[in-house]
Amino acid sequence: MPQRRSSQKPPEAMTWSKSLPVIIVAGIFDLVRMFFEMFWFFGPALAAIYCTDKVSGILTKVTLGALGTKTAGLVCSSAAIAGGAAASETLVAFGVIMAIAVGFAGFLILGLWMLMTNARIFKTVESAPLQFVASFGVSEIPLIGTIPTFSIVLWKLYKSQIQVEQEALQKWQKEHAQEIAGQRRERQQQAAYLMQARTAELAQDDIY
Repeated sequence: MPQRRSSQKPPEAMTWSKSLPVIIVAGIFDLVRMFFEMFWFFGPALAAIYCTDKVSGILTKVTLGALGTKTAGLVCSSAAIAGGAAASETLVAFGVIMAIAVGFAGFLILGLWMLMTNARIFKTVESAPLQFVASFGVSEIPLIGTIPTFSIVLWKLYKSQIQVEQEALQKWQKEHAQEIAGQRRERQQQAAYLMQARTAELAQDDIY
């Protein structure tokens, strides 16, 4: 009993479950960029935390517990603030360079990812190429680059794509409702026919 094929395949439709991995990775790139954009603050802060952890153990052993974490934290924080102020220009320059590098890497990786797995987005949302390139341009501007442009723009693009493609899929399903129902009935009839044939075959085996 041959099964008829649909004269037209249903249109592909993006879903949030498919888009979330890209949006999450975009958020990670944004967080790393924000870290380097504010490296003048996070750099000394991390140094103070590391220093406190190491120095507190040494002070505890040397002073037999008289001095410990609080003293180490005070000393390391003061040193980190002084060092950060003295090297602020270097820290800012390093942070900006690293933020630009991370933004460029994010632009390439996310762009290739979408081209390989969801090139439809650039046709479904006509302004998608422009918006994505603009998000990269904004991410490369010092200080303004702290805005999570990649995740914001991709979330908006995928939201638009999902809305357009889901509406197109629902329209197709309405237009082909009878054909889909007919195919479902044919599959059920085919399954029933195969079951009857298998039952008859087993019955003959029992006779012989």
